[in-house]
Amino acid sequence: MLSKSDNSNIIKRVYQSLKSSVISQHFVPGERLNIETLAEDLRVSITPVRETLLRLVAEGLIINVPKMGFFMRTLSEADILDLYELNHLLTIWSMNRLMRDRIPGLVAGMPELIALNKKLTLVQMPADEVIANSSGIIFEYCARRAGNLEIVEQVKNINDRLNHIRVCESQMECTPAVALLAIIQQGIEGNYEELQTLFEEQHNRSVILLPHIMRKRVSPMMEMAEETVTNTFNIDRCLAPRQSSK
Repeated sequence: MLSKSDNSNIIKRVYQSLKSSVISQHFVPGERLNIETLAEDLRVSITPVRETLLRLVAEGLIINVPKMGFFMRTLSEADILDLYELNHLLTIWSMNRLMRDRIPGLVAGMPELIALNKKLTLVQMPADEVIANSSGIIFEYCARRAGNLEIVEQVKNINDRLNHIRVCESQMECTPAVALLAIIQQGIEGNYEELQTLFEEQHNRSVILLPHIMRKRVSPMMEMAEETVTNTFNIDRCLAPRQSSK
């Protein structure tokens, strides 16, 4: 019989594993998440899997359809724009709080960003996943510095839901690390007015790129659908009885 500690560790492992898979879009949008299959893959009972899926539903990462099961959430362009706007509003609120509480003559930057700066400069072209994660970390640091824990939790949730979109965004930009490093540098130095301007520019770029990202995401799905229809049509032709010639 498992102890409470062992059971807690299992639930934590299942949650981290499934959440990572969902955030990185390991599952296709709209795909049904079969509890039994997931439990088998993770070598656990269905109980921690079900608990994790319910938790992910509460976080807005997946949906639960009554009598049908759990499914990957499909975000529309309008959904993503709303998340962009909410993230921007929370970031601006955090920056305004930081500027309001600033002590004259005292430069209080964000030393937490120094490690992130080193990570991004160690390689010439950071992976798109690293860029996306780093962007989320910056927003979270700003919220933490502002001191409102509720906003921190909201920003973290938005980071989770936008992570894959930010990966796609990084893939479409020529030098995504350059803009990110400029933001990090202003944060380290505590230049909050300049940092706020850079956040505004980043938000505007994201909004401009979004329609192109959506087309890029939809095109492969349409091609797969067309290929399926074509293959089915060809199979039907092959299976159709030949007309006897007279």
